[in-house]
Amino acid sequence: MKEFIFTIDFLGSLSDWQNGWKEDQDKRRKIADQLVSQCQNLPIKFRNINEPCYRKRFINDGEVVSIVYYDNFFEGIASWTTNLNCGLDFKEMIRPDKKFAALFKHTPTEQEVIVNIIELWKDKDFVSAAEKVREDYPEKVKALFHFRDKQSEIILKSTLKGSEIENIVGISSSFDVLCDMAGIPEEEREKLSKEYVSNPDNILISIPIYASNKATRNAVKKAIARWKEKLSWAERNNIPIDWSNVGKENLDDIKHK
Repeated sequence: MKEFIFTIDFLGSLSDWQNGWKEDQDKRRKIADQLVSQCQNLPIKFRNINEPCYRKRFINDGEVVSIVYYDNFFEGIASWTTNLNCGLDFKEMIRPDKKFAALFKHTPTEQEVIVNIIELWKDKDFVSAAEKVREDYPEKVKALFHFRDKQSEIILKSTLKGSEIENIVGISSSFDVLCDMAGIPEEEREKLSKEYVSNPDNILISIPIYASNKATRNAVKKAIARWKEKLSWAERNNIPIDWSNVGKENLDDIKHK
């Protein structure tokens, strides 16, 4: 195969991706299209990863059914990381307009990898080409040099699965945290909570925390059980389910599937 050349267009598209899109999904898709096009002839060593990757994702209203119940929601091109701490610390813990945040763990197949940025920065030809472009057009690769490989970033064709949720972020009151720390059973907490709330000396604090892996798996199982129960009830009573609010994959994302 012809030797791959790290062109200014390739480097620019990678830098554009890392520069971000400020939650503008249309802009994200345009940048993703350019990146996929530039990466399609990359040598296989830059399109492979043999270890688990992590992605923290804020879940939109309606996506829970597709992700958790159907265990299959293709979100398009997205950044993952091999560094667990990078995944956990990515952006803020909560957003008021989102259901919750979930941390996914996935070991990609070769077909899913768009580009392994870690491997790029290990390659002397890539570094040399990037530095040459920075000398001539510094703004073109500004984000590329700002992030380098510090985020341990792997860009994937990304499918979110409930079975691969490692942790979830939720709001837990200080009361719940104290009960957990004290090992107080669930059945004893209602009475205590009423006493806690009625006490004028208490200051209620809500804090975002990651659930334990066990609590996360239990939450996923309970969500699936609730949906099965709902579907079974609807079938028994011959009542149609309203699927209009279920999150749907975007056509501009699906073309990369």
